[in-house]
Amino acid sequence: MAQLPDQYRVTADNSDPPLVHFAIPLDADVLYEYADKHNLTEYLPRVPNVVSPESAFKATKLLSQVVEYELDLCWPFGPTADCGVILSLYDNFSMEEKMLIDEDQEDVIQMVQEELGLHKSMRPKWYFDALDPWEPDDSDEDQ
Repeated sequence: MAQLPDQYRVTADNSDPPLVHFAIPLDADVLYEYADKHNLTEYLPRVPNVVSPESAFKATKLLSQVVEYELDLCWPFGPTADCGVILSLYDNFSMEEKMLIDEDQEDVIQMVQEELGLHKSMRPKWYFDALDPWEPDDSDEDQ
């Protein structure tokens, strides 16, 4: 597992760091294909040939059930070249409750890779959350 730098850990002295996710990077199309494979695809009501983003959330929910671990669909702070969306295993606020022992975490990662047809090189790493109001500064670029 990639180490989370201390400045992003939630502690008594650092109770409101930027939100970061330990997550698997994906192209959103991977989730849409998974939704389609499992008959979960929904279309926008007013544009019937355009897939609704709800399909990706439904795919994530099913995937969580299959791997028996709650995953969250999130958007990385951009621009980032390796993905459009991320499947968060946990974030810096939930890691104490959700982080698994290494062996179990590896099992979850492998099951996600297999279910979605991802290459083994698609490994989780830390991503800033696009919806967090935090703004990076020069000191964050060093990380």
